[in-house]
Amino acid sequence: MPLTILNRQRKVSVDTKSVRPRLNAAIEAAGVGDSNVTLVLVSDAAIRRLNRDWRDIDRPTDVLSFSAREGEDAAFASDELGDVVISLERAKDQGPIHVPDSDATHGFNDELVFLFVHGLCHLLGHDHQDPSSRRRMTAAQKRILAKAQR
Repeated sequence: MPLTILNRQRKVSVDTKSVRPRLNAAIEAAGVGDSNVTLVLVSDAAIRRLNRDWRDIDRPTDVLSFSAREGEDAAFASDELGDVVISLERAKDQGPIHVPDSDATHGFNDELVFLFVHGLCHLLGHDHQDPSSRRRMTAAQKRILAKAQR
């Protein structure tokens, strides 16, 4: 199950070893365990540039996905699924939060796994542009996250 993690930022401390098993479980649960996925951890400034250059949206976001199986070079992707790029500053700001109707909290690593699964779902072709596709993507995320829990 090839997962490459590249930490390309210095603002937020992250223990990739502790979260890697959950990320690998997510890849396996998604049914793409034989595909290569790269997780790139970046700053807000870096993800803002990517968001501006690729989506014409000039602001930071939490996660972007770049599929290796789409576009003019898709024929060369072989076992590459694509890249998930996460702003660790956004992930840190979005967690920890209290989980409604429970005593649990959703911490930084939980948010990192959630964002990875969200990006992974995009790599698998899901989107959330309309209510129907949003429901399908949400169901896929829940299914994958259930198997990527501690």
